[in-house]
Amino acid sequence: MIYFVTPGSGAFTIAEYISGDRPEMARRFQTLLYEDLPRRNSFGRGTYVLAGLERLSPDMERLVEQLYDQLSAAEGIRILNDPRRTLRRYDLLAALHRSGRNPFKAVRAAENLSGLTYPVFLREEIAHGGNCSPLLDSHRQLQEAIGLALVQGRPLEQLLVVEFCSTADAEGIYRKYAAFKVGRHIMGRALYHGRHWMLKFSRAEYTQAFVLEEQDYVVRNPHAERLAEIFELARVDYGQIDYSVKDGRIHTWEVNLNPTIGRSVDDSGGPGPVELHPLRTATREHFFDRFREAWDEVELPSGSEPPLSVTFDREILAAAAQSTRKGGIGEKIRSILRPLKPLLAPVSKPFLRLLAIGARAARRPRD
Repeated sequence: MIYFVTPGSGAFTIAEYISGDRPEMARRFQTLLYEDLPRRNSFGRGTYVLAGLERLSPDMERLVEQLYDQLSAAEGIRILNDPRRTLRRYDLLAALHRSGRNPFKAVRAAENLSGLTYPVFLREEIAHGGNCSPLLDSHRQLQEAIGLALVQGRPLEQLLVVEFCSTADAEGIYRKYAAFKVGRHIMGRALYHGRHWMLKFSRAEYTQAFVLEEQDYVVRNPHAERLAEIFELARVDYGQIDYSVKDGRIHTWEVNLNPTIGRSVDDSGGPGPVELHPLRTATREHFFDRFREAWDEVELPSGSEPPLSVTFDREILAAAAQSTRKGGIGEKIRSILRPLKPLLAPVSKPFLRLLAIGARAARRPRD
């Protein structure tokens, strides 16, 4: 049995996959929600995937660390992703920059912003929606963007400032590669082409040349050895790396610990011209064949051992349970403010700068 542990907001990733793959795959997976852990003390033997660790509150993270300690010490249990060792987005970007793998750096918006190379952009540390500002060409524009993000309900402590690094080719085409890791297996998943610097699925372009290039990438998996080194640096056993290649060098944007997997069965044929659907379907099926093989390897065989009884520290348990009841406040604020965004846009730039300066000053440590 494979126990896929995820925040409730991320449960769709595994649900979509097992509902759209072969029926036997659904019988091999059981989804557990982090929010339900405070009410559990019995855990079956098998393989545990700790997905979405970056979305845990500090209190829930302490609970998951206790769970990991007891599960990892028991017989008949394998765990993918260590809650203490697996790097989250900011720590990974910092490690990649220090090691010389990424030429660009990222800093927290609440910390020292001197020494940045412009342009830069804002993004949230735990969300996977891409940029939350346009490219910013000066410190003044950065202050205004931070102020606007605060007005829109984004907490200062969750904002990152990332230096822009263009990886477009001579024709202005950006390429974003995506590859999965499951255990020791690394598999090319997709290759998007487009003209926007923040390249997402919705902005991808599809021509026969692009679709054939994607198929070649997924089938040959040419970067697997170098990606293995990055996953090792990140200490990730399960996740998806998003990256680009410039002058033969890999530029890593992030490693998502609970990525969208997709469905192996898709009658729609996906986006792009209809005549290209057979090529894209063949590429998708090649990935899903490798994906199943990876799960075959990490899944432990069924045994006769009884479930493991786990005991949590009472204070940690109470704090984690409380955090699940409070959870999602930031997203609730954003959902309330979302209809007001057109009204927030004209807010005066001097006010936004003052708001950012005040919020950053309040976060500085006192002597």
